[in-house]
Amino acid sequence: MAAPTTNFQSSVSLLHNNLALSTNGWLAAAHNSVNAGHGKIMLHHMPSSTTRDGPEVNQATSVRFLDLGFGVVLCVSTPNGTNFYSEDGTTMLFHVTLVDPSQDAEVLKHHQGVCFVAPSNHIVLGLWKGSITTVHVTALDRFQTLQESAPQSQTVGISDLCYAACVNRVVTAHHNGEIRYWYDSQNGGQYANDVIIPPSLYQAPVHVSSLGPRLVVAFGQGTIVLYDAASRDCQIEISAHARWLTGISIREDLSAIASVGEDTALNVWQIDATTGQVGLRHSCVVSDKLLTGVAFHGTGCAVTAYDTDEIFQVAVP
Repeated sequence: MAAPTTNFQSSVSLLHNNLALSTNGWLAAAHNSVNAGHGKIMLHHMPSSTTRDGPEVNQATSVRFLDLGFGVVLCVSTPNGTNFYSEDGTTMLFHVTLVDPSQDAEVLKHHQGVCFVAPSNHIVLGLWKGSITTVHVTALDRFQTLQESAPQSQTVGISDLCYAACVNRVVTAHHNGEIRYWYDSQNGGQYANDVIIPPSLYQAPVHVSSLGPRLVVAFGQGTIVLYDAASRDCQIEISAHARWLTGISIREDLSAIASVGEDTALNVWQIDATTGQVGLRHSCVVSDKLLTGVAFHGTGCAVTAYDTDEIFQVAVP
């Protein structure tokens, strides 16, 4: 098992992909609480080995860092909307309110996932009902919420989304396993989806991202699927974990995927950039707890686990 090298100031909650890493070495994870004032984002700065509490939250649904080119922002989504903070979490920069006129109290309305579309300076947020919301950003003090974009046909909520530069599309993964491609139809933030990859044998995706010319979709059941982003053909299916898969990290420069799950294992997969063939580069049991997040860094991977404050650092040869 891996030995923890540092600690957050509270325990990590059970949340998919509950570990984010910024380009300047900040790690962020959520500690959710049903008690007002007790939930928060926890931060650790790896270069200086300092740990502290970040913004207060009650029920984070996703935690991400986005590199906007002119600065890095911390994005925290909740049932109240999404907050954008400075990279170190000390300054709130902008808030996107969750607006919905329906009165359905049985559905948890929330933002889920965020990505940055560099060519248009758009930040795109996923919604629980399958639509997306766009924010135009040109500086760290210049955010503007644009209109919501509805799907072209009936669908279910978004689990995750990414911007795939190889096809110039925002890609959304939905709870039923469906994958949709979106484009800015009017060059003003109004997106339309023009391609749908129907649900396959797998449902409950927990992550989608691009890796070179491919899409990587990780499903909760433990399978990672690689699609050709242009043709949408399924190229590879990886049986990655024996139990529920909870977190994914992508290292595009190394063409590598790190995955963690409830089976307590960290697996690092090497993808041949030309053929798409997959090899298992590294595998280890990190802890005897359910793992909740993973993030590649310079020498290996940082890993978090449910109900512990420990940050595990795993060297990857």
